[in-house]
Amino acid sequence: MSSGECARSRARRSKTERILAASEHLFLELGYAATSMNLVAHRAGVSKTTLYTRYKSKEDLFAATIQAVCTRYGADVPLDALADLPLEEALFQAGRRFVDLLWSPEAIRTRQSAVSEAARMPGVGRLYLRAGPERIVSGFATLFERIAQRDSAGVVDPVFAARQFLAALLGDDYYALELGLSNHPSVGERDAFTRRAVALFVRGIHNGTA
Repeated sequence: MSSGECARSRARRSKTERILAASEHLFLELGYAATSMNLVAHRAGVSKTTLYTRYKSKEDLFAATIQAVCTRYGADVPLDALADLPLEEALFQAGRRFVDLLWSPEAIRTRQSAVSEAARMPGVGRLYLRAGPERIVSGFATLFERIAQRDSAGVVDPVFAARQFLAALLGDDYYALELGLSNHPSVGERDAFTRRAVALFVRGIHNGTA
């Protein structure tokens, strides 16, 4: 790639990052309905043409904004590479990524905004599910499929196992955070919680309950 091409690539990436930063702030500040593409373009300091070249609609931009939050916390990194690790370690490493994402202020506020908007605009809820939770479930299901290929004992339905594992990683800490009743747990506290959740889940797998 020539120096000119590199410069153009950096400029494009910079604009995209500004757009997503602006959209995240506005979706959380104003909600989905009140956020317009014009307002995002203005806040990001880009033209409407630039914005629409990257995102054809507000729905596309909303989905990309959620995906950007997931990417920031490593949720888009393929999990199947972890399948060769011992079961408990594979689930710990995968689970810790999810805990960091799920318990992050950005993810909590995004979910709160989506739930609030979905009461009036069900389409927002569907967009949120597709862009966030369903993509994460798909990634974990792939991991459980690999685990099942290696050791089928206990993993009967990889999608069901993925959903149940992710549910186990919510915990009381998440609900307290969502309600603003606790401070953000430390790294050590998140490590310890994930280890406990994984140990409990692995016992279930060995008993053939996943």
